[in-house]
Amino acid sequence: MTLVELLVALVVSVIAGMGILGAYHFSLQLAEETRGADIALQDLAAMTERIKATPLSQLQAGFPSGAPNGVVGAGVDLYSAIIGGYRLEQETITVTHTPTTSSDPRQLTVQVRWQNQGRTYQQTVHTVRTSQAT
Repeated sequence: MTLVELLVALVVSVIAGMGILGAYHFSLQLAEETRGADIALQDLAAMTERIKATPLSQLQAGFPSGAPNGVVGAGVDLYSAIIGGYRLEQETITVTHTPTTSSDPRQLTVQVRWQNQGRTYQQTVHTVRTSQAT
């Protein structure tokens, strides 16, 4: 094998290695995004289960409409204990009551927002509560 052949083989190997490293990096990013979405869905499930277990008359007190993490003013964080602590970077959970906080029936929208590597992600779920639930 000549020196030229050896250099050509080396260049081809380096180019192939760079492609493999790029694919590996992309798969790590995708795995991290998937992990964040999975955690967000777990948090949404915990929140909606707690909403379903809360009497309609107590929903506004337990889940203030539009308050990130349930914090109203200088109040306490209401949602951290429900989901077992925040596990995502800059995670916020917001519950919104539609059309109003005293409506019956009432649609509740639960949204989880978080950041990962400078990008903002969100997952949302809707549920309807009524005083005539069976």
